[in-house]
Amino acid sequence: MGGVGKTALLKEINKKFLEPSINDFDIVIWVVISRPTNLERVQETIRSRLQIPDDRWKGSKDDNKAVEICRILKTKKFVLLLDDIWEPLDLLRVGIPPLGDGNQSKIVFTTRTADVCGGMAAQKRIKVECLEEKEALSLSFQAKVGEDTLNSHPDIPKLAEMVAKECKGLPLALIVIARAMASAKTPEEWDRNLHKLGIYPKSHYKKYGN
Repeated sequence: MGGVGKTALLKEINKKFLEPSINDFDIVIWVVISRPTNLERVQETIRSRLQIPDDRWKGSKDDNKAVEICRILKTKKFVLLLDDIWEPLDLLRVGIPPLGDGNQSKIVFTTRTADVCGGMAAQKRIKVECLEEKEALSLSFQAKVGEDTLNSHPDIPKLAEMVAKECKGLPLALIVIARAMASAKTPEEWDRNLHKLGIYPKSHYKKYGN
């Protein structure tokens, strides 16, 4: 499922690995895969991070690029973070050497489907769930809207609760909509902003006669 926070979680992992105090890896590589999968673009992103010179890259075929990537990564303890994989990715074709042999390198990826996890032989799977209703309201929505806005009109806390329910616990939706509402201090402003976002709870319609 999209919008549950997989990319945000991977970004936090990336941020942590980049902290010198806790990072004992030689290199951390972040690649957005998306769809359709583009092998050349994936290899180019990795190449840029590894600083492979042009004379070893330009004009080379994908297979030769994979060999060059693999040659370098075999000498390093690396973390490869792959975001938004839609179909199993052949890591050997990219140039990623098999993990093992005590090198302690890691590969972490996000995907929307369990089939991708199976196709890529993931050793450990973590399912990112939608937030529970109370968590969605208090931790995500109300926190982003802010107390100043929530206290600006007696009807706004109830409106916030209704809108949070409409988001179905999806963190990305909660954050985007909450930011749009952060400066809305009257029910009428909420009305206009919700219309712009295409979200409008039925109970809101009834209350304001729209």
